[in-house]
Amino acid sequence: MALAPLTAHAGDPSAAVVHFLASVIVSAAAVFFGFYAVQNLRFERMESQRPFWRYLALVGATAGLYGLLGIAGSVVRSRALTAFGHGALLFCIVFLAFSMREVYYNSALAPPAHEQRFSLATLRRIEAGFVVVILVEWTAVLLIDQSVVAQFVKGLGSIAFAAYGAVFAEKLEAMARGTALDTLRRHLLPVLVSLGVLGVADLGVVAGLNPVVVQAVENVFVVLVAGFLITATIRLQQNVEGLSAT
Repeated sequence: MALAPLTAHAGDPSAAVVHFLASVIVSAAAVFFGFYAVQNLRFERMESQRPFWRYLALVGATAGLYGLLGIAGSVVRSRALTAFGHGALLFCIVFLAFSMREVYYNSALAPPAHEQRFSLATLRRIEAGFVVVILVEWTAVLLIDQSVVAQFVKGLGSIAFAAYGAVFAEKLEAMARGTALDTLRRHLLPVLVSLGVLGVADLGVVAGLNPVVVQAVENVFVVLVAGFLITATIRLQQNVEGLSAT
């Protein structure tokens, strides 16, 4: 079974146009998001917070790549574009989830290390193993051309990592409510949730839903991702101004 194109709307020109425009907006929003994440990294004086900004810079890069591949996929039917687009989406979710984990463990408000169930180093090793497993499986299903398996790998991976990041985001809410960190978390969480839903949306076709409806849902969440990236970028810009002024 051939892998469906990244934008499964070859016979629906209006859907292709919507996806094209949404992908353009995601690409533009991701560029600015990544730029201000790098600027925060540049001005950050606390070494413990630098990995957080690096992860956000990677979020901008992978979101931008996803948008560019979405633009290409709107006009070219290609299994390779689909594969790389799904991979970019998955890694965008991964990096955003890891940023939530990183800022939680390095927060001054976090419980002492001896009270943590897992150390940061242990979690990083588990996460690395999880990512490797997904990559190996994803590559394997592409090589044997099994689209349904590939969609399940992407969908389950998206939900798993989005939920993982959301858990740490909720822990941060309980500890840092009302702080600048909480404000940034509240802007990033909708991006994470929207990416997770976007990653699992095309399983609706496997479940028997109308492909046109599924594509419409995907387009809505691509637009939501772009919108939430823009609001998060504004917060990143404000944070840069605060860091540069100190």
